[in-house]
Amino acid sequence: MRNLIKNKRGDIPSLLISLVVILFAVGIASMLFSKVFLDVTAEIKSQPGFSNNTINTIEKVEGKTIPLLDYLFFFSFIGIFIGLIISSIYIDVHPALMIIFFIVLIITVVLAGIFANAFTEIGEQTELLSTYNQFRLTKMIMNHFGLIVFAVGILTIIVLYGKTKGGGMGGMP
Repeated sequence: MRNLIKNKRGDIPSLLISLVVILFAVGIASMLFSKVFLDVTAEIKSQPGFSNNTINTIEKVEGKTIPLLDYLFFFSFIGIFIGLIISSIYIDVHPALMIIFFIVLIITVVLAGIFANAFTEIGEQTELLSTYNQFRLTKMIMNHFGLIVFAVGILTIIVLYGKTKGGGMGGMP
């Protein structure tokens, strides 16, 4: 047991918590960036001396910014959790540590719920509300964040502890 603690470089439970924190940070940063970007471009458009072509270009960029940031969050979410599942295939874990993983999973689900509520509270502030409502995919994921993290955690447990010693899956040849 001492070797397990001494040589610990990173494990799935700590990855799960880190990924939840990273997703929350990406969501908040995307929303705040888009709000600042839209305010700056509105100020630029209000200045005299810009041609209609310049203003049209700014408006095209404005129209694509929020959807691109929304997709950034969505694909980051998908990529992170696919990476977690793939990592769990290759990480060898002693079965005795399953209890610790369950405890960390419960903590992670609670943390995901807190982050989801914080994200909603921040987004529903008067200054951010119009921007927040345009992040459809991000809002959908964050509204169900705890449940999604729980489902991915259970799937990770199944993959982690469903392997045989040879590294293959339980009943597969």
